[in-house]
Amino acid sequence: MRKIRIGWASVSITPDRPVLMLGQMYHRVSEYVRDPLTATALALDNGESQAVFVSLDMTEPPLGLEDRLRASLSDLEGFDVGCVSMGATHTHSSTDFNRDFMRDDFAAVLGADILPPAETGPEVFQGEEAQAFLLERLSDVIRRAWEGRTEGGVSSVQEYAVTGFNQRPVFREADGMKAVLHGDCSRAEFTGFENGADSGVGLLYTWDAKGDLTGVVINVSTPSQVFELHRFLTADFWAFVREDVRSSLGSVHVLALCGAAGDVNPVDLVRVSRENKEALRIWGGQTGEVYRNFDMTRLCAGIGRRVGDAVRRGLSEARAFIDYAPAFAHRVLELSLPLRQVTQAEYEEAAEEIARIRSTHSADRRMTMEEVVRAFEPQGVVLRYRQQQEEQTVQVRSHVVRIGDAALATNPFELFHAYGLRMKARTPAKPLMVVQLSNGLGGYLPTQAAIEGGSYSSKAASTQCGPEGGDRLVEETVRAVCGLFR
Repeated sequence: MRKIRIGWASVSITPDRPVLMLGQMYHRVSEYVRDPLTATALALDNGESQAVFVSLDMTEPPLGLEDRLRASLSDLEGFDVGCVSMGATHTHSSTDFNRDFMRDDFAAVLGADILPPAETGPEVFQGEEAQAFLLERLSDVIRRAWEGRTEGGVSSVQEYAVTGFNQRPVFREADGMKAVLHGDCSRAEFTGFENGADSGVGLLYTWDAKGDLTGVVINVSTPSQVFELHRFLTADFWAFVREDVRSSLGSVHVLALCGAAGDVNPVDLVRVSRENKEALRIWGGQTGEVYRNFDMTRLCAGIGRRVGDAVRRGLSEARAFIDYAPAFAHRVLELSLPLRQVTQAEYEEAAEEIARIRSTHSADRRMTMEEVVRAFEPQGVVLRYRQQQEEQTVQVRSHVVRIGDAALATNPFELFHAYGLRMKARTPAKPLMVVQLSNGLGGYLPTQAAIEGGSYSSKAASTQCGPEGGDRLVEETVRAVCGLFR
């Protein structure tokens, strides 16, 4: 086996001006910074294979920068930008430094002339200026990680910590059992949850040649969305995880990876519902800011402690088997998954509703945000119908990397956690870190049970692939990971 070389770097990606925020349907511009947004890069290389993982405190991974990033890093000796995987922690209190894609989608179907005004003003950091800022920071952090590689070792551990809860409670309604994303569990009709959650914590520790800890990769199947719904920038619970880990282990690097968590959120709906009935209704409506009746800072601090405890527990085990020449291999999968279809009848019904909306609004009588949110499903059906006239598949890039006993497998979806569990159960990796929202934006990928249950995150408007695509993703990922262990 060849010796492994390891490089780490991190950089702030916190804008110094207001920025358009993503993660909710209503228009938001940041008002202040609660804690820094960061980009962290881990570079791995053994002379035969290489991989660079970049984790960003962003709502979604950066789009449209690949060619410019390749050009800016073209002078790096031995470096292959095609081996870079970039993922987002999916904080809903950040940005993508790109565009308001949801507003663009609404405009494409409803017409920009009837949407509510969304003036951002010259003080808002956006457009090419914001893209250039992100490109410069990404180039810097990848360059420093690659150039800083030195011989070291790795060890991996599977640990556990409660970080998230299923967010699709099921209710007994007159026409059958229905799921409601972020629904009020204090209702008498509440019967339980559509599925569970994954409390596993995948850990990969890196060490220098002297056996000193240099960093840790942490994979939890929960998006960082405690502080969502407000108008400040924050890395959410990952800021607390980093602080907790470094308080006991020193200034080590932390690579934050969001696991399969399309139906998971850090808020425990069972225990907050009774005192947040109205807040949950507004949260589900996605039409404006809402203050929920629980201490968000305390919740983040608790997650930080629990994940930090898992890191410390794993560390005592990991120290005993550091591998300085681990098995290391990297495959990039280019997959064509079936595009989720809408029927002609569904399209005609949606188009009729869009026509009704267009006929009752004008530039002088614009839609309210409540009306825009109600139009999300029909506009999504119309967009899907247009898309399926041109293509029948969704192109997906997945990075599959083995490093010692562990493996990482990326995907661009908000992947319902059951798919991640299926991958973990069928592969020999210890652990397998499934990393969602990487190298693209694939929308939610729901299970069949979720489609039958209904609600946002399972319908065509918020998905590109359905369960058939999820099954294919599982099979291709399992085959690739197992192939790296033969």
